[in-house]
Amino acid sequence: FTNVVGMLDPFGRHEGQPLVVAVTTPFPPDDELQKLLEAHADNVEVHFTPYNESRDARAARGANSGVLPDGIDVPEIDDTTQEVWARTHIFVGIDLPSSAEKLAPNLCWFQTVSAGIDQVDQQQLARIGARLSSASGVASASIAEFVMARLLGVWKNLRSIEQHQSEGTWVEDFGTEVTGRTMVIAGLGSIGREVARRARAFDMRVIATRGSAQPGDADPDVDELHPASELASLLPQADAVVCALPTTAATTDLFDAALLRTMKADAIFCNVGRGTLVIEDDLVQVLNEGHLRAAVLDVMRTEPLADGDPLWSIPRLYLSPHAAVSLDRYRQNAWSIVADNLRRFLAGERLHNEIDLPSLTA
Repeated sequence: FTNVVGMLDPFGRHEGQPLVVAVTTPFPPDDELQKLLEAHADNVEVHFTPYNESRDARAARGANSGVLPDGIDVPEIDDTTQEVWARTHIFVGIDLPSSAEKLAPNLCWFQTVSAGIDQVDQQQLARIGARLSSASGVASASIAEFVMARLLGVWKNLRSIEQHQSEGTWVEDFGTEVTGRTMVIAGLGSIGREVARRARAFDMRVIATRGSAQPGDADPDVDELHPASELASLLPQADAVVCALPTTAATTDLFDAALLRTMKADAIFCNVGRGTLVIEDDLVQVLNEGHLRAAVLDVMRTEPLADGDPLWSIPRLYLSPHAAVSLDRYRQNAWSIVADNLRRFLAGERLHNEIDLPSLTA
């Protein structure tokens, strides 16, 4: 059938054929997504068909251009799920099965519900002829809130205040005033921008880098914007450094001992980007030397963190198990992105957070 006279349906559907959406993220089934999608398309079917790979599998894919190396287990796909996927036009999830070409021959679009796409085999999507879009921004506000909570917790000595309470001791442990302090944000993307807005609400001076920035560029949410190549020269003036970068060849192992030592001795380092951005042994060494007031890590190179890993016990290190995001509105926010992108897909527009797929290789 046609949406516009003379134009084929963008999903290649025949008249009366449903638009089949498979939600592979293990969200509890609900009817909210169906209602939102029906505002833009007729005859929509939404199926919840969980397919959730392990953190180990995602990490392995991320290090191998999205391709799963041999020897790593992934979930089995039951017959009922295969029957749904055989008719599916849209995947909504985090993980793309290695056999998607065979299992979902009608796939036209993969909408991730995560900001990161390292784990997605983009070559496979290119072979299928499907489009890819991420949910970048879906959790940015809650992650930025977490960043500010961690920084304020350090500056206001909340950990030691709580320790004194548990010990029943009266100790006047005064904190640090935040107003007028300087924050450097490595990566002014969606998360970095939300952090910047909150930092400025605390009357902080905010300096940021962005990969696409050129000398002299400006941005309304920061006091200064610099090219990524200038990061090292900016760190000595920072009271807090917030890393919100993606994993690329240029950012992997970026924060080594030398770069960390360019920061003030009483600065706070916070990473909510990717674990691969930090050489963890170097961070441990720098902290043991007494450099940095604190380090905040929500992402590690290996997750979950192994028993006995030095990161568990290093003084002044604040760990969280990749939990900066808040989930209370996550699904609602993700559904809104999917619905808006369906509208864009049907209108022939570029998708929000669309990723240009690589050229096919032999």
